[in-house]
Amino acid sequence: MKKSFIILIAILGITACTSKVDLAIDNPSKNPIIVSIDTLTVEIPPKEVVWVEMGKGPRKITLPNDSIVNFDFQQSVYMLNPTFSQYLKYGEVYGVNPLAEFNIRKKDTAEFYGFQFVGDYKVIKNLVNVVNWDYGPRESLPSMVEVEEGDSFTTVYKLMDVNEFVEELQKRSEAPETTKEEN
Repeated sequence: MKKSFIILIAILGITACTSKVDLAIDNPSKNPIIVSIDTLTVEIPPKEVVWVEMGKGPRKITLPNDSIVNFDFQQSVYMLNPTFSQYLKYGEVYGVNPLAEFNIRKKDTAEFYGFQFVGDYKVIKNLVNVVNWDYGPRESLPSMVEVEEGDSFTTVYKLMDVNEFVEELQKRSEAPETTKEEN
């Protein structure tokens, strides 16, 4: 009887953990925006992400322009893009990838605000997006990551908004150029 009770508690605990959804609502704009999920109204400050926890299932999303979208949330983590902005998702390799020349994703192309990228890139612009990246908008990539034992590299995925993209372009244009002779 005691074993059955413990198993029942464990099953309820697992079910409770998997029935929630974490929703990141991003606002890359210069002005605050207001979004409603069912009856919950959230103000998202400029260039901020606000996290909302809710149960899985169908929800009514009211956007800043008062349009209403219905969405059935079934995954555990999503990002809501109420401004319909474009984001660039890219893979950053840490370590040494001996097969880098043969990377299948290297053939992917993505156009982001007039720039074309070839490689491990994807443009994200939907209203609701399943989070399949490690670092979101305005989160810095680490300088080092731990590589699993037996592996020589790992890939970390970053989602960059247009503001970060512009900052990165400015940094690169201000950085002194190096030549092969200098290295």
